Amino acid sequence: MGGVLAARIPRTATTIRIIQVPVADETMEFSAVSWQSGIGEMFIRGGRAMVEDRRAKIDRIRAVATATLGRLRNLPVVDLLDAKAQVKGLIDARQFDLAISLAEAVSRRDPGDPTNRRRYAQVQIETHNVTAAIDMLKAIMARLPSSHPEYAEALGLLGRSYKQMFIDAPDKSGKLARSMLRKSLAAYRRPYEADPAKTWHGINLVALLTYARRLGLPIDDGLDPRAIARDIVSRLNALTEKDGDEWHFLTLAEAYLSLGQWDDVDRAIGSYINSSPDKAFVCASALRQFRDVWNVEDMGPRGRSIAAALRAAVLELEGHDLRVDPHEIKALQAFQPEEKTLEAILGDDGPTTYRFMQMGMQRALAVASIRLKLTDRVGTGFLVRASDFGLAPKANDELLVLTNWHVVNPDGLYPGIGPDEAEIVFEAVDSQKTYNVKAIAWSSPVQQVDASFLRLDGSPPSIDPLPLAEKLPVVQDKARVYVIGYPGGHELSLSLQDNRLLDHEGPPAGKPQIPGVWRVHYRAPTEPGSSGSPVFDDRVWSVIALHHAGSEKPIGRLNGKSGTYVANEGIAIRSIRDAIANGAAG
Repeated sequence: MGGVLAARIPRTATTIRIIQVPVADETMEFSAVSWQSGIGEMFIRGGRAMVEDRRAKIDRIRAVATATLGRLRNLPVVDLLDAKAQVKGLIDARQFDLAISLAEAVSRRDPGDPTNRRRYAQVQIETHNVTAAIDMLKAIMARLPSSHPEYAEALGLLGRSYKQMFIDAPDKSGKLARSMLRKSLAAYRRPYEADPAKTWHGINLVALLTYARRLGLPIDDGLDPRAIARDIVSRLNALTEKDGDEWHFLTLAEAYLSLGQWDDVDRAIGSYINSSPDKAFVCASALRQFRDVWNVEDMGPRGRSIAAALRAAVLELEGHDLRVDPHEIKALQAFQPEEKTLEAILGDDGPTTYRFMQMGMQRALAVASIRLKLTDRVGTGFLVRASDFGLAPKANDELLVLTNWHVVNPDGLYPGIGPDEAEIVFEAVDSQKTYNVKAIAWSSPVQQVDASFLRLDGSPPSIDPLPLAEKLPVVQDKARVYVIGYPGGHELSLSLQDNRLLDHEGPPAGKPQIPGVWRVHYRAPTEPGSSGSPVFDDRVWSVIALHHAGSEKPIGRLNGKSGTYVANEGIAIRSIRDAIANGAAG
């Protein structure tokens, strides 16, 4: 059992009880009491400070919040100070499901706290419940004087809610969309004109005005977005980095973008990324803002270079899930951004980082969604060479799709489907072209290697099969894996968050629990629909395993080690090869 672990405790905190929390390394104990918002907090263990990896921090954030939630629901008296701060910490960590539950529990104890209610509304926006957020924000503002700090915060989020509805509208010139645009502009304009130091409101005003005018939408507002942008640049550059808030450099980058000062945009984005302890979160935020609001990819090579660099930054850093529309894969794989943008945003190694992302995009072309005919995706598969698994002579160039037995199996046993019910789509290549399954060339059930090789009724053109790793990587602190699949039925996803390789049962030290089956454990988060995804190494994008199980609940460690951790599980490619060679199934 690990030592006692406690977050840095404010003087007002009171230790409630000790709870056990499963983490990546071992089962540890810590005090479920205090809280510091953000996830870059230092923790104390045995008198030594250590910085935890993001997933371990999130495990602790969730565990502390869950313990607090239980106390809020079951005890008549509780110190709400920590609970309220935990809501912010959960939002910062993007743990929105638990943030909603905790914000609700806090609201029941203290319904008049405008900060908690505003954060509750923020979570509703983040989870796409925008109209619910609007109702909550209006109620907050109705109770507060306009001079209250939370009034301006609520008004800004109201602007964001209307902005999201405008952006999501399929017809931006329609009556509803234009109404949302006017409401968003009014919500941002009011606090900015009352206090031009509120640059967050000001830059959103600039972004929306620029967006609307680019679309040719008539706006009779008497505002000059370039003049507002120049004022924002002047104000922010007059501040020291210490005096600026967390959005200082992103706001500056957007202002420079409005003024067409591309080199300054690049530098400001680079500073924004490098100034934050949670780089994956800020990269994702910047990517969303520049892509969805500013439409930088429609602004020529410089704009596309910025979006490409931000995607590569997300891919490089732990703590986020990079999701890409299938139709974008080919374009991203082929596009060559400007090196000065890559270096300004990603550092001197920027071009190398981007080339690594391009290789991942190339691999994604061979990843297919598996669908129940005429309905939804049920899993993922990937193109392999039959001869690489001994299912065809070396001279034979037949290609097969490898997936899990529990996705497609000969008898259609639940939760899988039968081969006659399945259709295969390589969505990154041609989302309209479907392939039927002609036969299952070989399969092995869940209790063995959980694999099915599908023979298609046609050969996908111009798709290279995925390369296979000859051996499993060494388990060490910095070893990582990458998973490409269709989680939860969403668009093609490169799953990067907390993608640390934890352990495996392969040579030289592995002790397989199931004879002949080498399991691989890793922290890449996956959702239903990821079953059958390829698991890649972190060097040359070679497939090391077939993903087959994921859970947020603790599972036993491998190789006879005691304790549990939260992990996902794949079956080593070598195990599947050996099973075929030994005639274990078929």
